[in-house]
Amino acid sequence: MSFSHKIDEWLKEAEERPESALTIVKLVARRLRELTERNEELLAENIALQNGTRVEEYQKRIAHLEYQLELLKRRFGTDDISALEVAEEISTLNLLAYNASGRIIRIELTSDAQSLGRITGEMTALREPPRLLGAPSNEEVLLLFTSGRISTHTVSSISAVEIGGTCSWDEASLPDEPRAGETLACIIALSQLPLSDSFLQVSRRGYVKKTMTSIAGTVFENHFLGKGSVQKSDQPFDVALCQKGERFGFVTHEGHLLGLDVDALSYATEERISLTANDYVVASFITGADESIIFVTQNGKVIHRDSESLELSKSPLAKGQTLISPARLEQGVRFVGAASVHETDSIAVLDVEGNLSLHVAGSMTGAGSIEAGGLVLSIGRIPAGSAS
Repeated sequence: MSFSHKIDEWLKEAEERPESALTIVKLVARRLRELTERNEELLAENIALQNGTRVEEYQKRIAHLEYQLELLKRRFGTDDISALEVAEEISTLNLLAYNASGRIIRIELTSDAQSLGRITGEMTALREPPRLLGAPSNEEVLLLFTSGRISTHTVSSISAVEIGGTCSWDEASLPDEPRAGETLACIIALSQLPLSDSFLQVSRRGYVKKTMTSIAGTVFENHFLGKGSVQKSDQPFDVALCQKGERFGFVTHEGHLLGLDVDALSYATEERISLTANDYVVASFITGADESIIFVTQNGKVIHRDSESLELSKSPLAKGQTLISPARLEQGVRFVGAASVHETDSIAVLDVEGNLSLHVAGSMTGAGSIEAGGLVLSIGRIPAGSAS
């Protein structure tokens, strides 16, 4: 019913029952205030449209939606929107090995790959070990630097090296050279962005920050996600894309595991684990109910845990689950990495000699150890069924 018709009814009501006139006047006054406020909003919106600011905002939103749609097309390998949920392109899988200096080595994998080759040169650039990531050729990846700056690149734009060969860090690709005072913290795949609710960051000292993916357009436009850390001595370590209801975990060098409910996390940067002065985060992951979590020590020992055993911390500052006993710590045992996996997934392993190898996750947990040419530096998960 229109406002004018309501006025007619109210006037008739006042004539028939004068004692209700005051109430009717109050109703009219309240409705007039609502209309005045709405009129002011429309006026402001009209001004914004006339000077172009609102149009520019809509254009940015459209551009970001088109970007997310393109990510979905790459992920499922089709331009048919109705087929996005069922179609999936068989794309060549790659192993990306990267270091803090921003150098990236891309190796195209085969289904029977085991020995992947060798990397030469300084293995711990800027005192940070290299990191490993599995990603299809049609994937787009996000590079997060310790300053909080980000950049995006397609995997196929990074020069590939021959599998089984030798490559030097000095010859590796440098798609975005770190700027003064920053290093490359991590690289993540972006194809899950349209299906995700949040970016989840963790720092070396166990600070955690959640950022809504609804503002991803602004994040990419400004090339800045933030450090996700508070202390000057701390720095960003990893970022993940997550959905509501998922569980997030991270593990430290000295064997402390912390599980967190994604929904319970704050959008502010918070310290979530109490660490010793020498301890720091070495791996983080989103885990599912049908997955297992494996932890690898520097001498190749594998610890296996069911994902259901991940205890979710409700304390603002917890110690986490202890996976390395005090006796083993005294012997020098430390974790170098961890991952949440299916049995058919593979794990890429990099040792101190630069040797790269591939192992089936199920066989690693069964044997309880992995063979490497020297001490293990890094591991990375390769999802099953992705390699050509």
